Amino acid sequence: MAQGQLTQADIIKGLTQIDAFLAEKGIVGELCIFGGACMCLAYSARPSTKDVDAIFQPAADVRKAAFEVSITNGWEWNWLNDDVAGFLSAQEVSLVKTETLPDLPNLKILFPTADYLLAMKCLAARSGDEDDPSPDLQDAVWLCLHLGIQTDADITTIIHQYYPDRPLRAQTDFFIAELVSRLS
Repeated sequence: MAQGQLTQADIIKGLTQIDAFLAEKGIVGELCIFGGACMCLAYSARPSTKDVDAIFQPAADVRKAAFEVSITNGWEWNWLNDDVAGFLSAQEVSLVKTETLPDLPNLKILFPTADYLLAMKCLAARSGDEDDPSPDLQDAVWLCLHLGIQTDADITTIIHQYYPDRPLRAQTDFFIAELVSRLS
């Protein structure tokens, strides 16, 4: 594992270890991966990520398994976390499975559609600078290219599809403007 980074192989190793933990307990769990880990694992759009943002059930069992995995592998204790819960849409959304995700018997792994992930990245709108570019911006550029999106109106439409009652912050507007400038 690169310093502070989890590669696709690391993430798969950790998820496989969680699956084994759940199997020992006779538990079947579900995990939906978001953020940089989704970009890395589901889309192969980047080589690594600092953590795995996910929602999961049963939460206590998956969290305990993830903590055991962190000890086994010498990873940060919160390598798998559910901090993304605050960014979830209240709308009914489709979660999908792909061949790039491991098919594990005791841990069903899903990820959001590319347009839902784009909306989340735009709302997070974490900024970067010349020396340390924003992973959210880099991911959003990749997602727009993947989806064939080129205008701020298209991006805003997608955001409002998933977050119809959430007003956009000025930071999100600046993020979208920068995103569109990188698409042309």
